[in-house]
Amino acid sequence: MALGSPRLLAVSSLVFFALSGCGTGPHEEETPTVGAQASEIRIANSLTTQALVLNAISTNADSNLLLGTSALGQLFHPTLGDENTRRRLHDPHAQRFMEYLVGCALTVEQEIAYYDPRDPSPGVRKWIGQAGLCPDWADSPPTRSCLERVSACVLARNNAEGRRVELSMRGEHQFYSSGPNIYTLDAKTRPAAHAPITGNALASFGDCVLGESGEQRDCGWTPDGIGRCTPSTTVVVGAGGPLSCAGLSPIVGSSVNGPTVLRVCEGIAGCDHLDARNLGEATGSCAGSPAVPVVSFTCPAGGYYSVMSAPASSTTVEWLANVEAYPDSASTYGLSEQQVYSVREGAFYGNIFLPNELGAEVDVVELGDGDKKRYVVVGADVIVRGSIYRKMFSCYDPAWSSGAAYAANRVCALPSSGSNCAARVTGPCFTSLSPPVAGKCDILDGPLTPRDGDYEACHDDDNVLWKQSVTTYLHAPCDTVAKEMRTQSCGRTSGTVKPLPTGEELPFPFPRKK
Repeated sequence: MALGSPRLLAVSSLVFFALSGCGTGPHEEETPTVGAQASEIRIANSLTTQALVLNAISTNADSNLLLGTSALGQLFHPTLGDENTRRRLHDPHAQRFMEYLVGCALTVEQEIAYYDPRDPSPGVRKWIGQAGLCPDWADSPPTRSCLERVSACVLARNNAEGRRVELSMRGEHQFYSSGPNIYTLDAKTRPAAHAPITGNALASFGDCVLGESGEQRDCGWTPDGIGRCTPSTTVVVGAGGPLSCAGLSPIVGSSVNGPTVLRVCEGIAGCDHLDARNLGEATGSCAGSPAVPVVSFTCPAGGYYSVMSAPASSTTVEWLANVEAYPDSASTYGLSEQQVYSVREGAFYGNIFLPNELGAEVDVVELGDGDKKRYVVVGADVIVRGSIYRKMFSCYDPAWSSGAAYAANRVCALPSSGSNCAARVTGPCFTSLSPPVAGKCDILDGPLTPRDGDYEACHDDDNVLWKQSVTTYLHAPCDTVAKEMRTQSCGRTSGTVKPLPTGEELPFPFPRKK
């Protein structure tokens, strides 16, 4: 399920969630009036772990209880919503947390209006849905399974560096017993619409307003697909142009209702015209100047490229392009979600919305009076050993060469001391012999979507079963790990890690899970 693609949040058919920032480096969150951020590990779009585990909504017992028992639209109504909740929205981390909660819970057609009380421009704002894991929460109190699905989704959206990372979120749930799995997989994965590292939305995927045309414009483009190629080889893609403008030549791809322009970008995200990742552009026709019938480019070192398409004129309607890679190129184009996101990271599960299971308390207090009123976030500067959400858990794929270290860096703001964590790391997700450690999940691939590799029926350290886990897949092993930790924690074993046959006992002293 991809959040972050046009259909996606990671998690969409996979959930493409974006873990991102902005600017030339990791985007820094606004800090509360009171509080110190001891370390930075971020959720999609730069939601820091500080914002996830120490905010005045989910880490406040009263608001946590209201969240878990109220309809979102009612609780955050701009004029009729809970007064204390409105006060707590003076905490920017609380607003960021809610942005991603709503993104996980609601669909792209849903939104929640709320009142932003912060100066200098207080007013009504909106949180927009994305993944659609619990759409009824907009107008009705959530069910337990809804809370667990959203908890797992929010936890899965973290990123050690604060840069945007697309990921594939997989799991199993049916809104109706005869209905489809709400976690689906894209047969063709579209390029991400945000720039890597910065997380800025790409202008090229926005609307054109002045009738712009040509392949150099940065508006009116459509993300088409992702390809894999052999680095340093020549790849040719087209949407109706001939391979050569001299005489008879094979036609690569096709277009309907007008000529097409193409742009090819390095990696799995789109790009703008002046982006350094722009590998080449084409008009898609031998006519005009320059006469570039197709895009020919050198496969980048990473072995992946993305293709964007658009009508030559942004005013063209009912235009359609069928992009293809020339068969003689050392390339496979139109990759599926499973082909693009093939690194299984681990599983996330539990329930954030349990006010009696919080390891900290954050609030917003009002100081002064009249025109001198100010609002201060209190309690956000604590350092708590272990997980602040005591009923949130994460297990790691045993293919990580240092699974425990990887998982700690994934969910803890202070991994070296195991403090200010968003979840408790329970161990490997399934049993393996390298080394022999009992796994936490009973099912290695749920039956609703065969071969998507989702961990199901996962247990915590007390052997309590959690049924709403989500499994995340990455494009590259080190995507969510800080640079300084990459050599220590994001290596993968060279061979396939295989589970023990069902019922086989682990060697002493690793007893089989009861």
